Amino acid sequence: MMLFRRILTYRLALYYLAAIVLAALALSLVGIVQQPVVNLAFSAVVALSACLSVNWAFARAFGARSNWESVCISGLIITLIITPTAPNDLAGVAFLVLVSAWAMASKYIVATGQRHLFNPAAFGAALVGLGLHHTVSWWVGDNAVLLPVIILGGALILTRLRYLEMVAAFAVVVLGISIAEGNLSSMAGVGRSFSMMGIHSMFCFFGLVMLTEPRTVPVGRWRQIAHGALVGLLFSPFTHLGRYYFTPEVAILCGNLFTFFSNKRRIRRWAGAVA
Repeated sequence: MMLFRRILTYRLALYYLAAIVLAALALSLVGIVQQPVVNLAFSAVVALSACLSVNWAFARAFGARSNWESVCISGLIITLIITPTAPNDLAGVAFLVLVSAWAMASKYIVATGQRHLFNPAAFGAALVGLGLHHTVSWWVGDNAVLLPVIILGGALILTRLRYLEMVAAFAVVVLGISIAEGNLSSMAGVGRSFSMMGIHSMFCFFGLVMLTEPRTVPVGRWRQIAHGALVGLLFSPFTHLGRYYFTPEVAILCGNLFTFFSNKRRIRRWAGAVA
């Protein structure tokens, strides 16, 4: 327990994501995870290399101190949400590099008071995806066999950060909408709706990894609960504005905006900087 408390939050998150990637690599090697192990390893190297090099360039240009653990966390998240690409797939490699580059750029370009406004991985995926009309697959959610690692590590993260109520609000909204929109005429229908969203989707990874990014979570219990509920509403595949259906990465970016606008001190700082 003492050792657990001594591990810094970002380092704990890094170990957590590295464990998911390593588990995916091991299971891919034996054919359980349906991603070629070479493609997965290659994508991890490309994402991490792109994130580290672009972040180094921006940190040098802005004269800022850089947290390499935070950079690697973004690289590993990008590895887990973009379908692993083959080394000879130039379009796939370019997309991976662009997402990684814009993820790091956002930490310096879209920031207030030396704090990034948006979740870097989500920002890079949303921006490049919009520009190239190419959405990310969130392939990690298609592999229920990885859930034990995701949930166990996520429990450790929640214990450290104390975001249980926020994640619970997210889960209640997402699962509630899924069940309400599903077949309510039988328990089997309810169970099927719960299973499809809770087990056979990126739901757990998103809630335990993306939602809990410390720098984009609001301060205060009720704000955190509202943040979780809002992101949950937009994350649900049944939520739409006209013909537009929110993607998971856009849902978390909207939550990031809520965090910013619910913090009067950051708004005043931003207004002063703009003026």
